[in-house]
Amino acid sequence: MRWLILVWTLAFSSLNWAAESDVLAEQAHEVVKRTTEKVLESINRNRHIYESDNAKFFWELEDVLGPMIDFQRLTRRIMGSHYREASVEQRKRFASAFKRSLLSSYATGLIEFEDYEVRMLPPKTDVEHSLRNTLVDLEVVTPSGRVFPITQSMYFHHRKRQWMAQNVIVNGINVGRLFGEQFEQMVYENDGNIGAAIDAWIEALQEQGRRLRKQKPAV
Repeated sequence: MRWLILVWTLAFSSLNWAAESDVLAEQAHEVVKRTTEKVLESINRNRHIYESDNAKFFWELEDVLGPMIDFQRLTRRIMGSHYREASVEQRKRFASAFKRSLLSSYATGLIEFEDYEVRMLPPKTDVEHSLRNTLVDLEVVTPSGRVFPITQSMYFHHRKRQWMAQNVIVNGINVGRLFGEQFEQMVYENDGNIGAAIDAWIEALQEQGRRLRKQKPAV
């Protein structure tokens, strides 16, 4: 009898976990879906001012996409153990440069296409979703049919009472990890000088942005 009760208990516990996990996945999925739709609307609506009024274009894009991304959390992840060594002003400069670079890269990649498609993939049911980490998958499909998979790592920000992105994987590349490795290399090359490393990292981001804007899109 005791074994039967134990089996029942474990079975119901598993069902409750699965239900809760599925609900969390659906909540995060809906946030990403809604934000993605607004971002695409913003880009298509302001496509004509991309060159003539670049500041307005990015301001409206940030207004839509910015609230979903926890740039402070991403900054801590990228800076790693050096985050505590940096001053408040250095952290702000780092986060501001990263935000501009991320938004610029995101917009530049989409502005070149007019017939791309963004597919929201259904939440996975075979993985555990939690308030600390829930993965949302989508795909960007170019006019030629080339598919770029994107996975957004979402978490629930208790103080703001909303789901926010804490990392992203684009076409198999973990952005947080990649930038973290780049910054660690900058610190090493500047003999542990955090300020100099931040300056070098910002310059590298700006150069990457300039190259990206000059490149023709690979469709």
